[in-house]
Amino acid sequence: MDRRAFLQSGLALSAASLPGTAALAAAVGMSECTPIRLQRFVFDKRFAEAVETARHAAHLGIHLAEISGDVTPLWYDDLDLRWKRAPMALAGVTTQDGLFVLETLAADRGMRVAYRGEHGVAKNDNVDHVLTGPPALIARAALQSDTPLWGAVIGDAMAHCPPNTPAVTHRFATGAGDAPARDVPLYSWIIAPRAAVAVA
Repeated sequence: MDRRAFLQSGLALSAASLPGTAALAAAVGMSECTPIRLQRFVFDKRFAEAVETARHAAHLGIHLAEISGDVTPLWYDDLDLRWKRAPMALAGVTTQDGLFVLETLAADRGMRVAYRGEHGVAKNDNVDHVLTGPPALIARAALQSDTPLWGAVIGDAMAHCPPNTPAVTHRFATGAGDAPARDVPLYSWIIAPRAAVAVA
């Protein structure tokens, strides 16, 4: 799907939003507040797309936390110690299991998921994406979605996640690119202090 076809497919930013490019640009512009400050970016080094997104996060100055499937060492050696002192927002690209464990542990520390994206397994040279989060984040990703380098696009969008914004959901597809084939979906996500996350 090219950029024009994608934009014409429409993005449900809100019940009152206008379709097309103008609505996307407006959604990006509507969040002039300071984004949620991400203090860690967790990535599963087994997957090229997760590594790609982590590289983008590092370029933005976000500290990286590498895992290889198991989040237990990260939890005991880093996150649990820090979250006992104060909530700390983090983002990442992991498998569903990694996200589930971190989301469950974070709930006990007054944290919740502010954004979640599912990035499917490549089929017919395409990857399906389902993003749920603040409209400004979704729109930022949508305006850059004509590249198969979805990791960099998602990384940029997550770095601009506004706080306290009701979530919308959007589906789209990108080319599979040159990433090695994988047999599980990946999940991009932001976990933030409960005060920064709008209740659905």
